[in-house]
Amino acid sequence: MISKDNRFYIDGREIPFIEGETVMQAAIKANIYIPHLCFHPQFTPNGSCKLCTCEINGRKKSSCCTQAEPGMQVKNETPELLMMRRTLVQMLFVEGNHYCPFCERSGNCKLQATAYDLGVTDLHFPHFNSKRNVDASHPDLMIDHNRCIFCELCIRASTEVDKKDIFTIAGRSMNKRLAVNSASGQLKDSTMQVTDRSAHICPVGCIIIKGEGFKTPIGERVYDKQSIRDVANIPESARQEKNKRAAEPQTKKKLKLASCSLAGCFGCHMSLLDIDERIIELLEQVELSRTPLNDIKSCAPDCDLGLIEGGVCNTENIAVLRNFRANCKIIVAVGSCAINGGVPALRNSIDVKDCLDEAYLNGIGLVNAQIPIDKELPYLLEKVYPIHEVIKVDYFLPGCPPPADAFWKILSDLLNGKEPELPYDLLHFD
Repeated sequence: MISKDNRFYIDGREIPFIEGETVMQAAIKANIYIPHLCFHPQFTPNGSCKLCTCEINGRKKSSCCTQAEPGMQVKNETPELLMMRRTLVQMLFVEGNHYCPFCERSGNCKLQATAYDLGVTDLHFPHFNSKRNVDASHPDLMIDHNRCIFCELCIRASTEVDKKDIFTIAGRSMNKRLAVNSASGQLKDSTMQVTDRSAHICPVGCIIIKGEGFKTPIGERVYDKQSIRDVANIPESARQEKNKRAAEPQTKKKLKLASCSLAGCFGCHMSLLDIDERIIELLEQVELSRTPLNDIKSCAPDCDLGLIEGGVCNTENIAVLRNFRANCKIIVAVGSCAINGGVPALRNSIDVKDCLDEAYLNGIGLVNAQIPIDKELPYLLEKVYPIHEVIKVDYFLPGCPPPADAFWKILSDLLNGKEPELPYDLLHFD
C-alpha cells in the first residue's frame, strides 16, 4: 500500500511510489517516459547508459539507480537534458558501427528508436571507426562487437536469469569490448544456447540469431510507425507543442534552387523525382540553378537553397561544397551519405593505397592494370567525411534515400519561409 507521504514530483506532476522503488520504476508505473537503453525491469539496474539522467533535487543523477524519496523534485523534460541525451546517443552512433540501412535490427532497434525520439538527424561527431571483431563461431548465434553499446543487459541476463555468467566487459576506453568467458574467448566454446535469455535481450544488433536476419515483415518493425514512447504506451502530452502559426505568404518571386551529388549512389536525386506530378508545382516556385536535373554545371551566386547528397571523398568534393556554401543561403544535407558518410565511409578503416590497389591492380578480370594518374582526376582523401565536417549545414534530411514525401515536406516548408519539421513517419535512417 502506498503511504500518503510516499509521493514525489516529476516536472511538477505528483508521483506515488512504494518504499524501495527507484525514480525510473515509479515513473514507468505513472506512464512517464524517461529515455533509457540499459534499464530493464527484469534485471538489476546499473546506470551504464546515462540516458535516464534527470535533475533530482538540483543534481544530475541516473533515475534507474536513484531510490524515490518523499517530496523529491525531479526534472525530466528540460532543454539541457534533451541536449545531453541527444549528445550521448550521437556518441554511441559514432563510437560503433551503426549503419541502419543494412542492419537487420533496423526498425526494431532501441538505439535507432531513441534517436528518432530525441530528434537526432545528424551525428555531429566524426566516426571513431573502431576495429572490433565479429564472432560468428557459434552455430546459432553471432556477436558483432562493432554494434555493442555496452548496456550490459546480456551480462545481467546471463548472470541473473541463465545462471551461466558468459559475458563480461574487458578493457577500457577505445579498447573496451564485450568479452566471452570461454577458454578461447569465442562464443562457440561457451555454454550459451539460442534459448538463453541473454540471446534475446540485446537492444541493438550486437547479439543476433543466425538464419533470421531480414525475415521480419515490414509490419512487425515495431518502431517504424510509432515512437518508442508510443510503444511504451506513453501519451504524447508531455512533448512540446509544434508551432502552428502559419508564415506570412511569400512573394511570387521564384527562389533559386541548386543541388549536387558527391560520393554516393545518386539515389537521393532519384527519390526527389518520385514526387511525380508535384514537380510541376515545385517548378512554379523555384528557378533551377546548378543541378543534375538540368545539367547546369555552375552555382548561381544568389541561390536561396542548396541540396547536397553524398559524402566527401576527394578534393573536388571539397571545392564543390565550398562553392555551394559561398553561394547558397540555406544548405540541406540530404541522405545518409551526406549526414554520416554512409556506405562510402566504409572504406575509412582501410588505407587509401590498399583501396586503389584492390580497385585498379588486384581486381578480378583487370587487363593492363594500372592506377590512373591524370591532372584532371581529383585526389582521394584519407577518409570519407560527412559534409557538416567541411562546411556549415543548416538542415538535415535523413534517409537512404529520404522518401519523396520527406523531400516535398522539407522543400514546401523552406519555400514558404517556415522552419521545416518532418512528421515521425517520414524520418528514416534506412
